[in-house]
Amino acid sequence: MPEKDALLASALEPITKPLPSPLAGAIGQIIAREAYLEWVLGQVLYDLMEISIKQGRVILKFPRPGQYIAAIRDLYDFHGISPAMSLEDLSRKLDVADRTRNVLTRSVYMRSRGKAAGIVIARSPWDAGPGSEAQAEVQLVDDEFLARCRRNVEAAVDAAENLYKTTDDALRRLHERRRTQSNLDRRGRP
Repeated sequence: MPEKDALLASALEPITKPLPSPLAGAIGQIIAREAYLEWVLGQVLYDLMEISIKQGRVILKFPRPGQYIAAIRDLYDFHGISPAMSLEDLSRKLDVADRTRNVLTRSVYMRSRGKAAGIVIARSPWDAGPGSEAQAEVQLVDDEFLARCRRNVEAAVDAAENLYKTTDDALRRLHERRRTQSNLDRRGRP
């Protein structure tokens, strides 16, 4: 007889009702920050492409962190500007934040059948995305876990805001040079 999966044979059962409000609120705040992170990253991409956010939403699907960094690197090269920060470091932070969101949104929240133990998060039985293989099979959802999730996302938000500011500064200097140096003005050329 085949052996049952350890998680399925355990004393855990999925939570079928809404999560307790404090827990749901903490998870929601982390996910909201991740959404803000994607907005900031979108602004950088749209600015470098010189399109509006409305145009960007129509034509672009938000890429995975590695693809995003490759696109940013290519656009920086296109404009002839250099990033004022480590894109490799940003890529790592974005990847960790992405995996954190995936854990929070694609896992199953469970509790013990018997005792009133804490809530645990169980890795999704389906593909939870890149990096999910490193996620523990079962993780207690406690203050320490949530604080780690918050730190992961906030580190990426800080790095993305820095990229946004430095990109904006670099593009403003570039546009000023184009405006004041006739050899860089692309409007008058055939």
